Amino acid sequence: MSAAIPPMPSEVSQPGLSEPQRIINIFTAPSKTFEDIRRNASWWVPWVIGGIFAAVSLTLFNNKADLEQLMRQQIASSPAQSQAFDGLSKEQQNQRIAIGVKISRVLPYVLPIFSLLGGLVIAALLMAAFNFIHEAAVPYKRSLAILFYAGLPSIISAVLAIVTLSMATDMEGRNPRNLVATNPAYFMDYQNTSKFLYGMAGSLDVITIWIIVLLGIGFKVNSAKPKLSTGTAIVTVAVLYMIWRLTASGLGWV
Repeated sequence: MSAAIPPMPSEVSQPGLSEPQRIINIFTAPSKTFEDIRRNASWWVPWVIGGIFAAVSLTLFNNKADLEQLMRQQIASSPAQSQAFDGLSKEQQNQRIAIGVKISRVLPYVLPIFSLLGGLVIAALLMAAFNFIHEAAVPYKRSLAILFYAGLPSIISAVLAIVTLSMATDMEGRNPRNLVATNPAYFMDYQNTSKFLYGMAGSLDVITIWIIVLLGIGFKVNSAKPKLSTGTAIVTVAVLYMIWRLTASGLGWV
């Protein structure tokens, strides 16, 4: 009886990447991670890692900053909020500030939940945009995995924020949403600069641009339409991001 003929090398399925390999490749060879997402669209590991780093940096900020003073500064920087705040009694003002401080103290612990909820929405919007505009046919779970893996460079911002906050002695005027000198807005006066100008300057962030490029690569690699180029995919993400930044800056959400 003859022995079974072994399969040809091309017929042997290649093993998938481990989670550590996926994470390392995002920084060194992102296409490999995004190709592996076609095999397994798991997304929870980068979500957990990102949530932990963000929570640690925000906790450190809360411990270093005078949150009551920060609340008053943020209210004063918004004409609409300031007018409404000035119309309150002294007791009501103190109550509002106290509630804001309590929310700030709790926020690091619930931040991963908010990042998940935000990720679910953003992944749906990206999937809809690519599937409608480019006929990419990217499933929702893959879109979610692309989003969270592409967001991993944000841990670099978190690490830099942790280092910066650890050495900081004066926290006055610092914006908790912009703690690292990776964009022009960091060097601007948060309290006295136009919120629209500050927000648009903040959009020119090195880490954010990196994430946009990774998202473009991810959707290109996972697209069912071969003609979709990496450049077109990156531009699509960039346009969607700028629409959001224009809206948020115009509303003063910076």
